[in-house]
Amino acid sequence: MAPKKAAPKRTTRLNPGATPNPNSAPSTTTTTVTNAQLQAMIDQGVNVALAARDANRTGDDNHTSRTGVRRTERVTRECTYQDFMKCQPLYF
Repeated sequence: MAPKKAAPKRTTRLNPGATPNPNSAPSTTTTTVTNAQLQAMIDQGVNVALAARDANRTGDDNHTSRTGVRRTERVTRECTYQDFMKCQPLYF
């Protein structure tokens, strides 16, 4: 019969900055976060990002192409059949 192996020894480690004195409070704490709390934080970050994007897109500077220089906005005009017939077709 083979000899039984001894159970491995368990060691404990201190958190960085923690003192070995059990009577003193630890210097680091761990906070648990539930899935609902985590999802709420993610949603809040997404909502902030979407609000910033919407503010940029609905502003008065939507003709800048992100260059800061405002382009002139073309005036729309009515195109009639007579105007269309005045155009010369391109021959290939």
